[in-house]
Amino acid sequence: MANFRPAGLSDEDSDSDDYGFYEKPAKKYHVPQVSVRKTIENTLQTTIINGNVKEVEKIVTCDLHNNVNLKLDSGWTPLMHACFHGQDKIVDLLLEKGADPNLHADSVTPVMAACSNSSANKDTIYYIITRLIDKGCILNIGDKYGQTPLMRAIGSGFVAVVEKLLGENVNIEMRDQQGWTALFWAAHHNQPEILEMLIANGARLTEVDKSSRTALDIAMSHDHVNVIEIFNKHMQKDTSDVVEYCSTDIDHIRSWFDFYPGIKKGDKPNYACEIRHLLYGMSCERLTPLIEASGMDLKTFLLMEEHDMIKLGVDMPYERQRLRIGLHNFHVRGWKLNAVSGLYARKVEHFTVIDCLTSLGSHLQQIYVLDATLQYVLREYNKIQNQIKFEPPDSPLLLKMKTAAKKMLTNINSIRREVKVMKNVLTKINKNNPQPADLIKEKTLQEIAAGYATEAFFVCSLGLLAYHAKTFISTFLKK
Repeated sequence: MANFRPAGLSDEDSDSDDYGFYEKPAKKYHVPQVSVRKTIENTLQTTIINGNVKEVEKIVTCDLHNNVNLKLDSGWTPLMHACFHGQDKIVDLLLEKGADPNLHADSVTPVMAACSNSSANKDTIYYIITRLIDKGCILNIGDKYGQTPLMRAIGSGFVAVVEKLLGENVNIEMRDQQGWTALFWAAHHNQPEILEMLIANGARLTEVDKSSRTALDIAMSHDHVNVIEIFNKHMQKDTSDVVEYCSTDIDHIRSWFDFYPGIKKGDKPNYACEIRHLLYGMSCERLTPLIEASGMDLKTFLLMEEHDMIKLGVDMPYERQRLRIGLHNFHVRGWKLNAVSGLYARKVEHFTVIDCLTSLGSHLQQIYVLDATLQYVLREYNKIQNQIKFEPPDSPLLLKMKTAAKKMLTNINSIRREVKVMKNVLTKINKNNPQPADLIKEKTLQEIAAGYATEAFFVCSLGLLAYHAKTFISTFLKK
């Protein structure tokens, strides 16, 4: 006879027909591993926020097997949570366990997280920042909005942290997405003490953001009285310095000697004094002491490559990139006629000796720079020669290069024409204007010979430079 179960019962709900004579095995439920992992991560995150050091160490050691660089469910690493919430002891623990101080989440690094919590204890944040710096955290870096650790520290009002970062030689001229530097942040967040520190470290007062506003404009829009007073004080000081310079005796104004740097010492002009101005224009003035200490001349600077920058000590990749772009833009800039015109373009009959010397010195510097640019062009051309070999004759790339070559040839011819005019003017002055009596000195044969040799060397060098440049460009245009 068949056995039937009562309604509502099934094989899983009822006991078997053994009537208890045999022990029924316990049911096993499968727990997803992912769910367990999330539970551990959530527990770790909560434990870090609460500052329970022993519990954090237990979870990291036993459950995570010292994997401290994982990203939690929030997207942040344990170190980032500890930095943001000011848990200095947990920061020490995680760093000792091998936490990466530069591991970021959504472009935010631990040092940025530490500088972002304005309600955290300032002394604790200062200690955390110091520990991260000791572990080699990167300071000259921005998040996806361009905000640097320095900017975040300014926004949070961490004066001691800002002072610490400035002592680490951070770049105070880095900009965020709206074109703000650290100075703008200090003006916007009404931080007069930090503003004084930035100005003392050489922050630019007259820079503008993408909306053409200065930092002073930002401060005035918020009516930050103390900040406005600081701006007015320092800007007034800068203006008085300019007035004082302009009102000095004429002998202190820039003389023709400045067009021949090194001539007083008997050296060849190397124009190293121009490097700091170029660095300022590239927003790389932080590198000025480093480059000046190396003793390089302008030509060496203009021809620097990646390996030269690394050897020099430019460690930050973004700084090397900015320097490379700045040098490239310098070499490909367009020259106007006024850049190479001199006495001939002025259309006057009489010129003073000072006019001739200053104009000649200006052209000498232009030839120096042009020589560097030609070397740069040849070097870059050799790098891409294999790439353009298979370009069709009507390729836009080749047409662009030929146009640039023609412009460069025009510049060379303009300088050659100006040198010829200058030679005629100097010859005319030499014939019509006797040497002043107080300057008449009897020259030795050696001095006379040296003078002729120097003049011959200069003329020959200029001729060779122009010849080689013209030959190279003419050859390129025929291709």
